[in-house]
Amino acid sequence: MAISTTNCPVQVQIWVDDNAVTNGSTAGIYMVDNRISAKSTHEGSANLNTAVSKGSNICWEVFLINPNSTSQVYITAIGNSNAWGFSGQPQAASSNLRTYTGSAQTPGNASYSVSLNVQVEGRSGITVNLTPSVTVSA
Repeated sequence: MAISTTNCPVQVQIWVDDNAVTNGSTAGIYMVDNRISAKSTHEGSANLNTAVSKGSNICWEVFLINPNSTSQVYITAIGNSNAWGFSGQPQAASSNLRTYTGSAQTPGNASYSVSLNVQVEGRSGITVNLTPSVTVSA
């Protein structure tokens, strides 16, 4: 069962420029979190490193930069990582189709994948894969 989005002190937002992504570029993707005081790095890039404490619940949510866009964007998967530990794979939140939640359990630095689907009206969808990371402190 997915963790409730209201039970996630760590928030990761993924902002997508649908015009850039549909042209085959990941340069239009920007990841940010609310953990800069905990020493997260690479804010504003597709390679965010989020710093969390062991046991922290994390919420990932994806948005379009242009609020007037008719495109749709979704997280389709968050991949395996040593960081997830016994809590298992992050899962889609039932309350919001653009959101995934999970828990960081294993101390250390680990990368993971985020797959996004961008659907622009009148065009075929594009899948974009990101490889951010998480640093879990004990």
